[in-house]
Amino acid sequence: MKKNLIKGLVLTLALTMTMGVFASCGGSKDGGEAEARTDLKIAIDSDYATLHPTDTMSAAEARLTAQIYDPLINKAYDDESKLEPQVAESWEVSDDGKCYTFHLRDDIKFHNGDPLTAEDVAFSYDLYSKSEYQGAVVEGFDHYEIVDDYTIKVYTTHVYAPFLASMTDLYIADKKYHDSVDENTFAQEPVGCGPYKFVSHDIGDKVTLEANEDYYEGAPAIKNVTFKVISDTASMGMAIQSGDIDFAEIDASVKSTLDADDKVQVLEAEQTTFGFIAMNTEKEPYNNVKFRQAINYAVDRQAIVDSVLEGIGEANSNLLTPGRMGYSEDQIQYTYDVDKAKALLKEAGVKEGTDLGKMYVAEQYKLMAQMVQSQLEAVGLKVDIEILEFNAYLDKLRQGDFGLTCLQMGLEGDTQQVSMALTTDYIGMANNARYSNKEIDDMFKEATTIVDDAEREAHYQKLFAKVQEDAVYAVLYNPGMLYAANKDLKVHTLPLEGDYFIVDFAW
Repeated sequence: MKKNLIKGLVLTLALTMTMGVFASCGGSKDGGEAEARTDLKIAIDSDYATLHPTDTMSAAEARLTAQIYDPLINKAYDDESKLEPQVAESWEVSDDGKCYTFHLRDDIKFHNGDPLTAEDVAFSYDLYSKSEYQGAVVEGFDHYEIVDDYTIKVYTTHVYAPFLASMTDLYIADKKYHDSVDENTFAQEPVGCGPYKFVSHDIGDKVTLEANEDYYEGAPAIKNVTFKVISDTASMGMAIQSGDIDFAEIDASVKSTLDADDKVQVLEAEQTTFGFIAMNTEKEPYNNVKFRQAINYAVDRQAIVDSVLEGIGEANSNLLTPGRMGYSEDQIQYTYDVDKAKALLKEAGVKEGTDLGKMYVAEQYKLMAQMVQSQLEAVGLKVDIEILEFNAYLDKLRQGDFGLTCLQMGLEGDTQQVSMALTTDYIGMANNARYSNKEIDDMFKEATTIVDDAEREAHYQKLFAKVQEDAVYAVLYNPGMLYAANKDLKVHTLPLEGDYFIVDFAW
């Protein structure tokens, strides 16, 4: 079973922001007992607001839906460029590149016993097309034609280079179930066709799943799964050590302690996630490019990596990681330069001592916010930090009720996914800068029509050179990704972005 997270609009608001020191604690079950286990306890740093397959916004929501729903097709763990069958067992692309014919498995049932057919796939396309959060998954989609119960033709408006790869993010939902319940029930009590069934949700505490014994790829080895909400970094580390938690994404601040514990294994994964300062370009002075450039020069990225990430990450001022299509060393590389920052603030007409008001952040980003606060003060800007509960914080971002903030986000997959952080259609979603530039909107649209990789590379390099010059965000770093697990837990190879699928775990 090889699955891939929804990449469209998942805000990977990771755990890597709060320092914590804790002592070694407790023991774990002995080897024989661990081998007999069929349960699993996973820590997540925040609760979910929805498990609607097309409305997920946070990492916790994405992790949960990935266990409950299956996508149309998939990517290999060891090679993200290799597409594999999932709900669709095979597919063909027309000679003109605008029609995709998907042949579905005929043995898949949803958790409630409903058979999965082409009608459910068509319904899922409709859901994604209407989604404010995951609409990018079906960008380029025009219409579909149901050929029979297990065959569907999907047409695009034009040749859309990343369309097939995007289908790894299209989770298939049960139309019959959706039509029989209200929207809240559909979102809060999900019914998918994946390896795990939703059981219960204790708000603010835990989520319980159970194995789908009729799963079409075979019953999972892990039978009962509890996702426990633990927002405090130190508490999560201690829970791993004591055996109260078996698996969790962890903060860099606890790595050395867990490395020294022979009952724990620490795992690493690469990711394209970026930490950044978002400035609301609909408000002054953030609508002034000189001001945004000043902020970019005012921050000491390496100091933030060393302190906040404890050195586990790379300083970077670009939305793209080096090596990702569109990245170029010739694009502006913002460096730490207090004098230049002050000069640009003067050009922007911003006086020394200006009070920028409140900087809202979630608890996970408190330490990053404190570093940014101190560095802005060094160039004559004052800001007060206010910590918000996670979902309340997301509401602030959606509504544009902020001036500046700092956080992490992941827009993995094809470079086109990064359009969600930069284009007008995604203001109030992943476009946290609320940035609107017709030229950039049009360039992203044009990129989808370019099939030749070399031409796409050149086009994206030109596009992101403009984005860097406009200082849309103050990107700070790309964090390392760390997980800790009970030493007896067998975890599959963690692919790029650290996606994990419990169906491939075992004791």
